[in-house]
Amino acid sequence: MRNLPRATASPAFTSEVMRAVTTQARVAGPRLSFVWRMAAGVAMAACLLAVVHLASLQYEHRQVAQLRIEQQKLHAELKALEKIAAEPEPVVVFENSQGTRVIMDLDTAVQPASYRSFD
Repeated sequence: MRNLPRATASPAFTSEVMRAVTTQARVAGPRLSFVWRMAAGVAMAACLLAVVHLASLQYEHRQVAQLRIEQQKLHAELKALEKIAAEPEPVVVFENSQGTRVIMDLDTAVQPASYRSFD
C-alpha cells in the first residue's frame, strides 16, 4: 500500500457525500420512523390487552373462590336447619269450639300447665 500513489479527493467530494446522505435520510427517514412508531403502537396495544386479560382472569378466579366459600356456608346452614327440622319440639295445642287455637311450646313456656295450681 505504501507503493501506491496518494489520491486526494476533490473539494466538492465532502459536500456531495453529505448532500447524498441527507437526501437519502429525508426519503427513508419518514418511512422508517413511521414503521417504528406503528410497531411501538402495536406492541403497546398488545401489552395493554394482555394486562387487561390477566386482570379479568384474576377477577374471575376471585369471584369463583368467593362463590365457593358462600356455597359452603349455605350448605352448612342447610345441614343445621335439616338437623333442627328433624327434631320436633314438644308443643301443646289448645283449641275451642269457636276455632280459636293456642299453641304453647313446652321448652320455652314460663310456667308449664302441670305446675300451676288453682287453689
